[in-house]
Amino acid sequence: MSTPAAVAAPADPHAAEKDRSGAPVRDPAACTDYSTLDPASLPPLPEGKFVEVLQQVWLKVLEKHYDPKLGCKDWPALRLQYAQRLVGVDDATRAYAIINEMLGELGQSHFRLFPPDGAADEDQREGTATPPLRVRWVDDSLVVVESHATGHLGPVAAGAALLAIDGQDFGAAITRVRGHAERESAFAFEIARVAEARLSCARPGQTKKLEVAEPGSERKLVRVLTCTDPEGERVTLGNLENIPTRVEHRMVPGTTVGYLAFNVWMLPMVKRVETGMNELRSQGMTALVLDLRGNPGGVGAMSVPVARMLLQSPGSLGKLQFRDFAQEFNVEGNPLAFAGPIALLVDEGTASTSEIFAAGLRDLDRVKVFGARPSAGAALPSVIDELPGGAILQYVVGDYRSPKGELVEGVGVVPDVVVPEHRADFAAGHDPVLDAAVASLGGSTATPAPTPPAGETH
Repeated sequence: MSTPAAVAAPADPHAAEKDRSGAPVRDPAACTDYSTLDPASLPPLPEGKFVEVLQQVWLKVLEKHYDPKLGCKDWPALRLQYAQRLVGVDDATRAYAIINEMLGELGQSHFRLFPPDGAADEDQREGTATPPLRVRWVDDSLVVVESHATGHLGPVAAGAALLAIDGQDFGAAITRVRGHAERESAFAFEIARVAEARLSCARPGQTKKLEVAEPGSERKLVRVLTCTDPEGERVTLGNLENIPTRVEHRMVPGTTVGYLAFNVWMLPMVKRVETGMNELRSQGMTALVLDLRGNPGGVGAMSVPVARMLLQSPGSLGKLQFRDFAQEFNVEGNPLAFAGPIALLVDEGTASTSEIFAAGLRDLDRVKVFGARPSAGAALPSVIDELPGGAILQYVVGDYRSPKGELVEGVGVVPDVVVPEHRADFAAGHDPVLDAAVASLGGSTATPAPTPPAGETH
């Protein structure tokens, strides 16, 4: 999430008895407040090819993080410790990994340093083109949960387990991610992103060779698939460039339940979401499934106009606490908003703005959350800046709490209704979470609310 917004007393990042690693948290009164630290008073760093990059990153966090005590970390000591590790390092991949380790000491999402050309970032996406399939971690495997992919050697079926891409298996990646992921949802989110990166192509028309295990028989198959550009309008906002955007809406056959999904939060998409809602209502929708699975977030400001399509009374989606001020996600009441019941779907890929939206609406008793596991637990507002020299830094600038004061970062949005998922479900063409949500709404007999006049903004 790259745009601020949020309610409640400022969140105290030191309030827990233990930090995310399980280590005891020091008494906040004993922690150093770095807001008045003069960096010039610190000892000089050793010389090294990438030491200046580390200094830029360290200084940006010192100046911009919402918590001037930086979670009770000894930030000056970490500066020196990691600079010493960079001495003699000439390899960009290793250097950026070391700097990202320093950022990892803070134990929060939305901290990441990217090299100027992406070449030094392990498992970096090559481009937006990819074979038409989606992979998630299910039953302790990378499983194809949706597929329209075929090639000259045959198709890849939903329910297949993904074993390798271009001859590279996932053993080392699984071990690496297991080593630092503290929650199962965090692991599932990150390992799926590794798979997505390896599936990506620099341009459409390139191919990927996949090794998969056939559902049922577990017979190993080789498939060669062509990468295609994802459908949808491209949107650019700041350092978020050329992002494919998708809004999908339909009525669930045989019901009065509408289905709405979108893949990212970008302000130019609001009108398309509004159009989808209006079309569903014109078709007699009495209940809604809002599918935010796999939606990693985006621009937080989009959450307010979308929430206004669903809230007849005013409310807040929660509060963001920055270093010097607080901001609420206040939503004005909309008498023409959809008033029927809503099932909101999450998975481990539901992150950032999507989590803020889900947590906020649930605290307002507006949605019931369905999913197989909690969401990503990555719900801190961040900014993406280009540093001198071209490196790109994403860094946290605020803390989020839900309207009831609940923490989402490192916890996730826990489903109200937990629906188990298995490879066999996807192989049979089922979507267990969606099926459960629709079933819960299927008995709705509410009279549809009036559809707002064409062109009216919510």
